[in-house]
Amino acid sequence: MYKGVLIIGGGLAGWRAAEAAVQAGVPVTLMANGAGNTPDIHALNCPVLPDDSAELFTEDTLAGGKYGGDRALVETMCRGSLALKDEFDFDGTVIRPLGCSVARAVSIRHAIGLIAVKEIKARIGDRVAFENRTVTPEDLLAWRKENPRLKIVIATGGWCGKYDFSTNPRYLKGDGLKMAEALGAALKDVDEAHVQYEPTVRVEGPRRGVPVITTLLYEGARMLDAQGRELPAAGLNKDELSSLIFKEGGTAIYDLTAVPDEKILECKMDLEERLIKVAPAPHSSLGGIVIDSECHALDAEGKIVPGLYACGEVTAGVHGFNRLGGNGGTAAMVFGSIAGRQAALEFKQDNK
Repeated sequence: MYKGVLIIGGGLAGWRAAEAAVQAGVPVTLMANGAGNTPDIHALNCPVLPDDSAELFTEDTLAGGKYGGDRALVETMCRGSLALKDEFDFDGTVIRPLGCSVARAVSIRHAIGLIAVKEIKARIGDRVAFENRTVTPEDLLAWRKENPRLKIVIATGGWCGKYDFSTNPRYLKGDGLKMAEALGAALKDVDEAHVQYEPTVRVEGPRRGVPVITTLLYEGARMLDAQGRELPAAGLNKDELSSLIFKEGGTAIYDLTAVPDEKILECKMDLEERLIKVAPAPHSSLGGIVIDSECHALDAEGKIVPGLYACGEVTAGVHGFNRLGGNGGTAAMVFGSIAGRQAALEFKQDNK
């Protein structure tokens, strides 16, 4: 019988939740069948420059999401991000994501997602029981019946893998949403209006489906139509740029010829790769399980579902109608910690 905190999901949010629960001194089991989108987390947004702040970060996030995000959740994420800059040995790279008014995306060799998970696992050691398996709603219902005090954290990632052309692994099809519903949680914004398209995804060759980082538009890159005419991409966020490309026929040429060599190399790209055919592809799902600022899953009446928590891309309310580049990793880190800590706290309260 499982006891303590059970975490479903092996990406950054799940392991972050596991770390917080372990630090609280409760038994933790983590189940996963993959790392989700974590390998694609290149940077985390957090205010590190003198002209930035949690308040400015909040306003950028709300505006970037067309004011469709929940202010309380956004403020929680942006305030929580302040601690991230002191946690990792960032390599000094600070870039300005599309939609941000200042540079705030910090990186470690453009692979901070995987590096963060590796560091978290090292800190945890052998204090988490790991099971490589697929979990079903029926499994959770059975385990909850066996142990009504079991605390469950759903961190299974998004649902864009259901699309034929997507940047996501094919197994990310929204299984966590079904799990949450089976346990009584409500869902929100699980529709096409809350799918963020990555505008610059390769459409040809062996790397088809792999995005080209959009921050290169601030480093001299241009977006061209099929006839070689420059598209007015400057100042657009990701959904606006995607809409522009769709309007111009669905594909574009990402012209990197004017980008300095060092910037190309920083992004782990070949110097010869300068004219890339790209198209928008589903990249991030922005809706999912309804949560509060302590990561409790909520039911249709807005009441807490006892013993159920959620964090990361499987949740709704943080990004509104558009996610700023870099905010996916920040949300996973901040809300992962909150979910694990809260689940552990309430487990300990139930077992006094």
